[in-house]
Amino acid sequence: MRVEDNHAKVVPAPVIFLIFIALGLILNLILPLPSLTNVLAARVTGLLVICVGLFVGGSAIIQMRRAHTSPNPHKPASTLVEAGVFRYTRNPLYLSLFVMYIGIANCANVLWLILLCPFLIWSVENWVVKPEEDYLERTIIPHADSCTIRTNGARCQAAMLAAARE
Repeated sequence: MRVEDNHAKVVPAPVIFLIFIALGLILNLILPLPSLTNVLAARVTGLLVICVGLFVGGSAIIQMRRAHTSPNPHKPASTLVEAGVFRYTRNPLYLSLFVMYIGIANCANVLWLILLCPFLIWSVENWVVKPEEDYLERTIIPHADSCTIRTNGARCQAAMLAAARE
């Protein structure tokens, strides 16, 4: 089987985030919840949080390009990136989407978006992260069975890389 045919089969994370944003906005129209009283402060804070998310995501994409691997989960990975933001989290692109989601919730001043966060996290974990990590375990890190790599970040990354180099 060619590597191209064996890449992770996942639901696109941005689609999941957009669905949850739409769901939160629709719920807010149907059943509005109290919002922050200082709308200007919420929007400014939200914009700053969105900028942090863009920075994290942008730096992750740069590191992936430098490692000659695709940030697109529908294309095969060629290497495990361990530089830059990947030293701190295994999934900086999804972290950046989540941070931007929180920023959007602040900017829109919609409490429903915050209340939907646990369901968003569950959805991304089960429909995106798990299939991708399973793919990495099969292809890039064949010796990773000694370590659970599902969203444990840097704690486990060193053990995985050591096992992969053996």
